[in-house]
Amino acid sequence: MAFLKSANRLIREGVEQLQRREFEKALWSFQHAEKKRRDDPYILNYISQAYAGLEQLEKANDEILRAITLDPEAIIHRQLYATYLMRQNRHHEAIPIIDEVLETQPVDVIYILRGQADYHLGNMESATEFFQKALELDERNPLANHMMGLVYYRLKQYSMAIPYLETALTFGDIESLREILADCKTRTAI
Repeated sequence: MAFLKSANRLIREGVEQLQRREFEKALWSFQHAEKKRRDDPYILNYISQAYAGLEQLEKANDEILRAITLDPEAIIHRQLYATYLMRQNRHHEAIPIIDEVLETQPVDVIYILRGQADYHLGNMESATEFFQKALELDERNPLANHMMGLVYYRLKQYSMAIPYLETALTFGDIESLREILADCKTRTAI
């Protein structure tokens, strides 16, 4: 019955399905919307998100690259592409894309993304700089605090990690983070 539904209705249904993590249904909805509205970069963006939810990251990459080709000025497509590359442990490839996004959109979430790429590559000095920039924009950002705490923990600077970990935990209890905080407190009490 997809042929009876408008592209906009299929997109709305697909977004709702994405939110419920019903990725196969969302993919179906977006693919049918794309048949009605060919080469719409935002529909391709949604298709990529559904593929990513299904852990089909190469297909997600293909779709988001099509969106970038059709709408090269839209930052959201590049940000999503960088995220997919990082999920594939292709951090070196993600960094120039993130840097390009930062030139036009220097916001906390992009600084965090850039810091995470450096963190995973073991470049703690650079990661710290990017997480600090995110915290300058929003000192209570839970992910920036979380990542800054992990950087200091990895550097064995346990007393420096504690306030960041404590702040991150005020936004939600994450068992592994709570364990790292307990370890930091134990190591600094010695």
